[in-house]
Amino acid sequence: MFSLKPKKKSTVAAPKNSTSGFQNPKILDVNLIKDEIQISFDWNKGLLIILLMLVLSSLLVIEVYFGLDWWEKQENSRIAELQMETQNLNAQATDLKTQAAPALTYKDKSIAFSSLLSSHVYWNNFFSWLEKNTLTTVRYTNFEGLIDGEYEIVGRAQTLADVSWQAKTLLDDPMTESVEILDASVGTRAEESNIGLVSFSLSLVVKPEIFLDNK
Repeated sequence: MFSLKPKKKSTVAAPKNSTSGFQNPKILDVNLIKDEIQISFDWNKGLLIILLMLVLSSLLVIEVYFGLDWWEKQENSRIAELQMETQNLNAQATDLKTQAAPALTYKDKSIAFSSLLSSHVYWNNFFSWLEKNTLTTVRYTNFEGLIDGEYEIVGRAQTLADVSWQAKTLLDDPMTESVEILDASVGTRAEESNIGLVSFSLSLVVKPEIFLDNK
């Protein structure tokens, strides 16, 4: 009938020196430990470097501080010198101004005097002109006015008609701008020296050119 035979187990021997398989994990661990690099920190050397850096930084800060302090002192000294020079210059200017004050006063007076001379002001011209235009029956007793050409003249005449003729004579001259009789009155007995005489006052305006030297 049927015969049953046990099958033979086939065994495959793994090569002893095969390089294509997996290595033993224990062997790998051992190799890694053997290849590790041992790292160590030298604390003494590190502290020395840090201390040197701190010293150098401190020296740099101190140098900058003293440099700024020296620069500030130099600037303050320079400013003080400038202030001193400015004060000296101001003092010299004040002294010169004080010394020059008399000269300036003299100069101002000279300018005023020169201006007066340049205008050729001659009062004689005016009085000669007034005498030429005064009637023989008229006498002046008072005169007020400056070289601006406006005057008030007080005088006496023999009659009221003489006062009128005197005003007309002055007005007819081309140097006269205006004449006005301000007052005219006949003397009374209380004024024995003026009995019969007419006292009058005139407002006279002449051209300023009358004071110029026309020679």
